[in-house]
Amino acid sequence: MTLVAPPVFYVSRDHQRGASDLQVQERTGGAAVGLRITFDAGDLKDVVTVKRALDVCVVHLPVFHCDTQAGPTGGGGIQAFHLSPAKGAKAGDSGVLRYRVTAPGRRPVTGHSLIVVGRPELRVALHPDPGPVEPGESLAVRLTVRNVGDVPARGVALRMEGQDGITLGDRHRNCRYRGDTSAWCRLLADNVTIAPGRSYSLDAPEHLRTARDATYPTVDFTADAVGTDYVPPAEVASGYRPGSGPPLRFAPASGTDPAATGTADDGREVLHVSVRNRSDLAAIADTARGPVGSLATVRIGVRNDGPGALPATAKVVFTVPEGTTVMASPYSFERDEEVIDQDCRAVAADDAPLAEAAVKQPSARRYVCTARVGSVGATTTFPFTLRIDKDGADRSGHVTVSDGDPERPSRDTDPTDDTADIAVSVWPGPAWATPGFYLGAAVVVPPLGLAAALYLRRRKSSRKSITL
Repeated sequence: MTLVAPPVFYVSRDHQRGASDLQVQERTGGAAVGLRITFDAGDLKDVVTVKRALDVCVVHLPVFHCDTQAGPTGGGGIQAFHLSPAKGAKAGDSGVLRYRVTAPGRRPVTGHSLIVVGRPELRVALHPDPGPVEPGESLAVRLTVRNVGDVPARGVALRMEGQDGITLGDRHRNCRYRGDTSAWCRLLADNVTIAPGRSYSLDAPEHLRTARDATYPTVDFTADAVGTDYVPPAEVASGYRPGSGPPLRFAPASGTDPAATGTADDGREVLHVSVRNRSDLAAIADTARGPVGSLATVRIGVRNDGPGALPATAKVVFTVPEGTTVMASPYSFERDEEVIDQDCRAVAADDAPLAEAAVKQPSARRYVCTARVGSVGATTTFPFTLRIDKDGADRSGHVTVSDGDPERPSRDTDPTDDTADIAVSVWPGPAWATPGFYLGAAVVVPPLGLAAALYLRRRKSSRKSITL
């Protein structure tokens, strides 16, 4: 029988955020058993108020009980309570909430949490080396953490997550790593304590390396006070491996760093690395084949010919060939239900939309599609069904690709492949004589011919036998 509870729990003094929710969970293995957890909140008088969050457990201060049932699979019950600062409580005031779990035939289990009024809140500021960098090169990043909360941060948890072609170059022995892109470092109060309004910086820069195909890589840095940080469950934490290099260390920063106060409220800062790389966007077109009146499916889109990956969207403009009519365009029922924009929009000549973004698009002479480009060699295409209306359809149809995200341009230096023509190949015959029909015929006719030849040969052999 075990008790899962936070060793330190901070109660925010910001009443706009509402009460802080404390959760305590009791677990047991084996058969189902009834549990009683006793809470002693006597030490919290004049520090915080405790109110129930679930009807199953009524709060009667200073000592109250909660009864629950642990299942045969080893699960337990979760008791949740609302905690808020008591009237007159100041930042830093604290008290101890004690627990005791009992069950028939089992030894009691006890525990406690230190409840602190106020909350440490950390903000991250980054000072990267001047960029941009060449593909495959390294850069160094200096990092400062500032406590903008109202109580000391006793210990710092730092997370680093690289994306889109960047890896972490250092392997600190007091950090744990998942692959080359994710790091989780926890420095306890013995290593670093940041008072309100004070800043600490890394005593050595962090080294990052860009991949050969990196164009717009990013690294997320998140800092939390130990006790307020997310600690993954054992099955997730087991995927991290400790480093073997010099330890990660923080040292007091001199003066006040104004940049440290400008980060997001969640303590997260994103480093956008500028790399001297480009992505060649190439238009993909198709040919509509069949007799007049038939339906032909063409695929239009974009391909990334590198040398850089592009974690951004591309704009694909499809001008429908004269002499054809669009009978079906890309459509996702799920997007319609969730009111999410369809990948392709029907537009007028002036690019004005002809229908709402999420609904099925009407037949039009022009479409604008949003494509996810991605890695080098990646191809994104969209199917359109065309009806071939007349013979002699010209080559007026074409596909043009361009950047879809102005903040992450492809830097495409080869405009010759940004446009491709949509061809229409018309041949004589009825409307049902489509490429699919001829393909089916090509599959079916040879076996039928072989069967007929065998039949005639057997009849011929049979007649010879009768003549003899």
